[in-house]
Amino acid sequence: MTADDEDELDLPDLRVRGLAAVVSGNIRLEAARRDLSQQDLAEMIGRSRASVSARWHDQVPWTVTEIGILAEYMGIHPGELVEGRPPRPRWGW
Repeated sequence: MTADDEDELDLPDLRVRGLAAVVSGNIRLEAARRDLSQQDLAEMIGRSRASVSARWHDQVPWTVTEIGILAEYMGIHPGELVEGRPPRPRWGW
């Protein structure tokens, strides 16, 4: 994933849209890096795909518990999903 890919994901700026939008953008970015669908995320957090879609599109904020569950599944610290900037890529396969 390149910087151009991150731009295509329309990642929000903390000052402009708030922390909930930043979290949502970071979750979209990490899901894309791992080729995870909304259905995959829904199964991880025990919600419907429609519920995840509402969070995906910033209509409903992700809960702290959901952030923690997703971070655990993704193998990252929950803070990486909450940072005011997108997490940097990890190159290592």
